[in-house]
Amino acid sequence: MKWAFETLKHYRERFCMFNDDVQGTARVALAGLLGTVRAQGRSLDDFPNHKIVVVGAGSAGLGVLSMAIQAVVRMTGNAETTAQNFFLFDKDVQFCTSFLAFFSCEDVDFMN
Repeated sequence: MKWAFETLKHYRERFCMFNDDVQGTARVALAGLLGTVRAQGRSLDDFPNHKIVVVGAGSAGLGVLSMAIQAVVRMTGNAETTAQNFFLFDKDVQFCTSFLAFFSCEDVDFMN
């Protein structure tokens, strides 16, 4: 898990990199999350108001969490309060409180 993020960050300016676990899963999951908002008959502007729970703190789970957080930051322009609606549970379904310390939205930009 840790190596996928470090490799992407290290080589992102030199090579075109794509990690399917991190980026592929995250893009599909974000599309599903946004589709769910639309299926509820709500505007996509309502997405930042939803609570998002990710179960699985591996590279795919962290990729989903990172991309969803980045989407909300881009929609709201507010990085300060974004994390309050995101929750991460590890494989043992234990609440992870330090997931934001693992990455920052500026360090690993999956949206570009």
